[in-house]
Order: sequence, then structure tokens, then C-alpha cells
Amino acid sequence: MIFMVRGKLYIAEDDQEYVVGPGEMFILQPKHHHYSWKPMDQTTEYYWVHFSVTGCYLQASEPQELHSVIPVPSLHYYTPKMTLFLSKHSHITNMPGICALVKKIFQNSAAQNAVGFWQTQQLFLDLLQQVQSPATSQSQTAILATQIQRYLRDHFDEKITNEKLGQVFHVHPNSVTSSMKKTFGITPNLFLTKYRLEEAVKRLLSTSEQISRIAADVGYQNVYYFSMAFKRRYGVSPLSYRNQYADDKVGSIS
Repeated sequence: MIFMVRGKLYIAEDDQEYVVGPGEMFILQPKHHHYSWKPMDQTTEYYWVHFSVTGCYLQASEPQELHSVIPVPSLHYYTPKMTLFLSKHSHITNMPGICALVKKIFQNSAAQNAVGFWQTQQLFLDLLQQVQSPATSQSQTAILATQIQRYLRDHFDEKITNEKLGQVFHVHPNSVTSSMKKTFGITPNLFLTKYRLEEAVKRLLSTSEQISRIAADVGYQNVYYFSMAFKRRYGVSPLSYRNQYADDKVGSIS
């Protein structure tokens, strides 16, 4: 997946020649012949993201709905559509935002730990959702809710309010809440709280970071408020949760 920042890229797939210009995205199919059909004639900058697909993918002239071979529960996966429609060669309206997300993917990937790995996977899914072509059957309400959900995941460590979300997506704050509840059955605030605490659990179980550091990393500036929210969600304090996991781990080894 290529994101062009400036210049032009002259690339061919099999016998089809393409010119990829600034602000455009281009996807190369695996196991096909790719080559440059013309030398670069100007300074060219782009991001090149390699990824693998274990599910089904299909390149066709018209979008086709694909379905999961196993049922996907909606409790933890807030995804109204199972198929991502990606244009092979398309213009990206928010290239600066896309580039910032790609850089964040690179940074998390370089962390080389469990948190960084899973955060990289989530950010990449968010990247795909940002550049996808909307399904014709998807309502504007569902599209808005999906965009809000994605924004919450990508910015969960920042201060976020319905008013800020309204400014970001140019809608009334009430529309922010109603679209999320109608599409996913959950308010933006509750989704953000659950996501932050789930991220906190990942850090508690896979790092030795202090509780105050974890609280700040997941968007809580007040460690006491974080501890109270965590206990309401999981029934124990963050430290007790970590100690309980450590005890279980020792018990299982012995």
C-alpha cells in the first residue's frame, strides 16, 4: 500500500501501467509482477506499507461483499460491516492525517513489545477503514459512527468530549451521541472508557510500568480517578489486578 506525498511514481502491475501522483493511494497485489516502467523525473516521497492478509481478498472491477466463515460477535467488535472496500488507485482527501497515522504505526511497530504489536494491528485496521470506499448500503449515521469510533481508538490517550468530536466531524454534539448509540448501542463516553481500561489491562499484564504511568498513557491525568474507574469495571484495583495475574501465572507454572 503506497501513499504518495510528492512527486510521481511510475509503476506497473503485470502489463498495466500506472502513474501515482501526490495525494494518491495505490495498492499492489501480492504474487504479481511489479516493476517501474519509467524512471522518476522529480523528487518523490511516499510511504510504503507492507502487510499480509489471512482472510479473503478479491480484486475486481466492481465491489463485492465478502462474508466471514465464522460468526463475529458484536459485543467486542464494533464493526457493522464485515467487508472493507478499497480502491486500487484513489485520491486521499486527508493525506496529512493518513501520513500521521502511518508514522504512528511505524512508531508502535518499532516498540517491539506486546503492547506495541497489538496497537500496531489496531492502528492498521483503522488506517484501512479511513481509506476504504464507503459501502453503498451503509447509512450516513453508520458512516459517522464508524468514523467517531475510529477517532476514539486513535486518540484515546487525549482529552475528548462530545463537543470536540462535533468540531472534528462538523456535526452537533447530540448527533455524535445518537449516531453511536444507534449504530453500536453505546455512547462515545462509555466506548472511550471501556477502550482506555482495556488498554490499561494490556499494559498491566505485559509491562512493569508504574500505575501512574499507565494511567497517563491511556488518557487519565488523575491516577486516583483512573483507579476508581478501573475498580468499577473490574472489581479490583489496578495493582491488585496485576498481582492476581502474577499469582495465577506462578501457580500455573508450578
